[in-house]
Amino acid sequence: MLMHACLELVMNAVVQFRQPHSPASASLADFACTWFDQVSIGWRVSTQRRVGHILQRYLLPELKMHRIDGFDRAALMGLRLRLARESGCSTKRINAVLQVLAQCLGEREYRYGIVNPGRSLPPLPVARPQIQPFTLPELQRLRAAAPAHLSEYVWIRGLVGLRSGEANGLCWDCVDRARRTLEVRRARADGRESLPKTASSQRLIPMCAAVAEAFDRQWQLTGSVGGYVFLSRRGRALDIQNFARRDWRRILEAEGLAFRGPEQLRHTAATLMLAAGEAPTFVAQVLGHADCRMLLTIYARHVAGATGRRDGVALEAMLRERTR
Repeated sequence: MLMHACLELVMNAVVQFRQPHSPASASLADFACTWFDQVSIGWRVSTQRRVGHILQRYLLPELKMHRIDGFDRAALMGLRLRLARESGCSTKRINAVLQVLAQCLGEREYRYGIVNPGRSLPPLPVARPQIQPFTLPELQRLRAAAPAHLSEYVWIRGLVGLRSGEANGLCWDCVDRARRTLEVRRARADGRESLPKTASSQRLIPMCAAVAEAFDRQWQLTGSVGGYVFLSRRGRALDIQNFARRDWRRILEAEGLAFRGPEQLRHTAATLMLAAGEAPTFVAQVLGHADCRMLLTIYARHVAGATGRRDGVALEAMLRERTR
């Protein structure tokens, strides 16, 4: 309910910038509000809230000073400079703000033929997110340290690679324990259900024996209740933020592991499958990627140590054996 109230406040704040002007005299802020209203109905709730916040906090105060045909390349470059120097925004946030603005100005170009000044502006360079998967021994320790209602949740996410929303929205009607498959066809975020992230995210995943056994154990906890597979201590659907800020942090601290986000469980599953010799095409299908091109680029350097052994020992052992 709190998430819904926050989203409503953001959207109301965006709408309040609109004034009843004719298109000829409307400000660019008026157009941006109309654009947001018309396109946001096709977005996930989390995307609506994120874009609504960017409009309210960074863009509308700037756009209300420009007519609908008056925002050019110089204005765009000036806004980017002010965001960097005056607002203290991170590079990642600046790119996000300019991406939303470019989408809005792209719609203006489509409707009125006004050139979009952000079309050819490259994003500011940002360091790639750090991949920090757990080794198999570490994943086993995390599973043992987790409270009873989250033990299989951590274990299954670390072996299958479900996203947070996919795991939290997984229902028993999508788990076929007899055939050892699970189907991802919905997600849960911000207190409500939605479709998975992309079309390729809707997928059928075969279970290995360890995962099937984990679902059998989880059935003893929540199977008779029906509905969601993973529940809180109070029998409610898991909340992404609550888990990340409280339960997950405590689990890591109990094992003396440095903090890293729960999304690293997904990276753990990818590295473990690749380290076990699974075909990249199969791993991509399990993770819900459109193709396998990014797998080896992102995970190659983590594969050798995924099971807990030290990198470089394979060559050393071979040389020792051949020269003995």
